[in-house]
Amino acid sequence: MGKLVADIIVETLQSAGVKHCYGVVGDTLNFIARSLEKSEIEWVSVRHEEAGAFAAQAEAQVADRLTAVAGSCGPGSLHFINGIYEANRNRAPVILIASQIIRDWASISPFSGRTCGAVSRSSWTSRHCSICRSDRRCP
Repeated sequence: MGKLVADIIVETLQSAGVKHCYGVVGDTLNFIARSLEKSEIEWVSVRHEEAGAFAAQAEAQVADRLTAVAGSCGPGSLHFINGIYEANRNRAPVILIASQIIRDWASISPFSGRTCGAVSRSSWTSRHCSICRSDRRCP
């Protein structure tokens, strides 16, 4: 069996120098959380996604290195916006991992996962956005 996409993402973050990943674990983030447990990247649990984004920004600015923040889809991803906006405005090197539910499981609810892409697609919150829907489509 090959590597999981989550393993590749975490290995890439580790090789880029990420030391901490701030966030809130949710069902759609389980694979990333398991991959982080096997890595040298330390998971820093926060009570709210916005706090995680601001904490990641602070570390990125103080330590002058890429720092990660992660959370599950839906309203959780929207809570990242203020911190991610500030990180972009301050040119702090922060990467957001906003996990998504499997498309087959998505319902028509506005909170079912349709908000994940909206956070990172706006030019005022990010410089780059990639959505990985399968292992064959990961950039």
